[in-house]
Amino acid sequence: MPRSISCSWGRVMRCLQRGSRFTSCPPASRCCRMALKSSMPGQYSSLCATVPDSSTAVQVLTDLTGTAHLKPLYENTDGPSYEFLKGLVAQAHCSAWCLFRDEKAVAAIWYQRAGDRADMIDLRVLASSRRQGLGKRLLRASLIALEGVTTVDLEVRESNLAAQALYRAMGFEETGRRPDYYAAASGREPAILMSLALNVDEAVS
Repeated sequence: MPRSISCSWGRVMRCLQRGSRFTSCPPASRCCRMALKSSMPGQYSSLCATVPDSSTAVQVLTDLTGTAHLKPLYENTDGPSYEFLKGLVAQAHCSAWCLFRDEKAVAAIWYQRAGDRADMIDLRVLASSRRQGLGKRLLRASLIALEGVTTVDLEVRESNLAAQALYRAMGFEETGRRPDYYAAASGREPAILMSLALNVDEAVS
């Protein structure tokens, strides 16, 4: 069973301000504003998180016009294709966010939702922007923004140790495996199934 994280929205926001995972709140040396853009151009709601500079923003993808910025993220990589993901944006069950730095798309995350569960389809960081904590920041922001979701599920390659470490740091736990799920240079490799149970008992005021 995945670990259940029970906390109030107020506590979650305090954790975000300190740049921590949901289950602990160590102090951070700096904190600045991350803008979470809404679907209305020019309208913003602020989410406090530890980010390297104020030019970093998370944008909600609500239509096809925003996806052109994402194409460089999906060049010469495996996983879901850019065309496949682009086709999901207009669907009601899809939720997606993109992390921009200096108006350049550096990371994107995609979910498919069914009731109070969400499947993470893809989390991608631009190759030149990796190892800077951007994937963790985008994952954290998207988990907060997934209103009404109590469980998040994902699949990850057995060989992708960096991604597994990120997910475990955010509270995900392994729930199973799918043998021979992914194509690999040596033939096939398993998918590791992971889940995060969220139990948020308060709404943001």
